[in-house]
Amino acid sequence: MTEKTPVNEEHQSAFEAEMEGLKREMRSAKWVEWVENNTKTLMIAAGALIAVLVASGLWIENDKVQRSTAATLYQEALVAADKTQKTALMESVIKNFGSGSYAALALMQLANLDAANREAHLMALIAHPASMDEWVWEARLDLAALKIEQGDKAAAMLQLGSPFGAQYQQLRHYLMAQATDGEAEKKQHLQQALDAPSVDNNLKQKIESLLAQKIS
Repeated sequence: MTEKTPVNEEHQSAFEAEMEGLKREMRSAKWVEWVENNTKTLMIAAGALIAVLVASGLWIENDKVQRSTAATLYQEALVAADKTQKTALMESVIKNFGSGSYAALALMQLANLDAANREAHLMALIAHPASMDEWVWEARLDLAALKIEQGDKAAAMLQLGSPFGAQYQQLRHYLMAQATDGEAEKKQHLQQALDAPSVDNNLKQKIESLLAQKIS
């Protein structure tokens, strides 16, 4: 067996370094050749990428314009003194910007402006994809109160059975007491309403008065 000497090892290292260099050159040559053979494909891909970027930029810009226009129209509707004009402008916001948050806000306004279609506006607000949780909770409470007025307690309880934020629990349980026939259940909901965070002192006093009557 031939023993490796330092000289042999040095020659071996030089040979390996030279071979590695040749490999790099071959890979580089292959890459250049591939680029030359696929120039058309690369140009098409680059063009497609630029088109996507431009389209995205235009969409973002258009979205900003849409939101700005919706905001302007909504503000114009808010300050309109005439109820008929205000209603028409709110309906215009919904018609032209139906999927945006300003359309949801317009539905909230219409629920108070258009009593004849209040239920429909509240239902649309609850189902609107841009409605914030707080808007949905307000709409559910308003719809439940409307159903209680109409004598449909089951429909009211259906709305009140959904999750609500803490600040809405007082009114929720108060309405649940109004929609319940059993005295024990009424008392339970009134107590839960009294124990909930209070945001309406007048309502709290009313609950205390009703609860005192139930106890006595």
